[in-house]
Amino acid sequence: MEKQWTNESLWYCLSVHPKKEKFAIENLKKENIEVFFPQILYKKIRSKKSCLVLEPLFPGYIFAKFNLLSKLIFVRSAKGVKAVVHFGSTYPVVPDCFITELKTQFGEKGIKMVQEKVNIGSKINIAEGPFKGFSCIVLGFVPARERIKVLLEWLGRTVQTEIRYDDIGGKDSEIFRKNLELD
Repeated sequence: MEKQWTNESLWYCLSVHPKKEKFAIENLKKENIEVFFPQILYKKIRSKKSCLVLEPLFPGYIFAKFNLLSKLIFVRSAKGVKAVVHFGSTYPVVPDCFITELKTQFGEKGIKMVQEKVNIGSKINIAEGPFKGFSCIVLGFVPARERIKVLLEWLGRTVQTEIRYDDIGGKDSEIFRKNLELD
């Protein structure tokens, strides 16, 4: 959908400054603008300790429902907001059904817990990408970027890198996807 210069409030995507999503949300809510900011919560090992990490599903972006005609200038200048996503003079509307589905999946607070069931230390095979054909050991997960941290033998050295979920192939891919449980 294109920009809607009507008195109706519609959903738009906003680009926000790095790590300033919550600041932008607070400023928008002061003007009674409805905001949705989906995030994922997952366990991560830091300094040999397990901790919970909360990351945006769409880093650098939030969704806001407002009247483009009366609130565009305020929204664009709200502290923490870089811009309302636009293409030239067109402001694409995010369909209500998309936001409704996100709210169904993430709840009204916008937080979803991701729990990996594939064990760290599992050996998997890479079927796609630059490391196609390599076997590697799973070191961890980066759900927000849909990547897996792995350890592999490359050029006679053991190297730590990240691969895309989609790069895992065959039986390993099926096991990984079945075992990656989203609450």
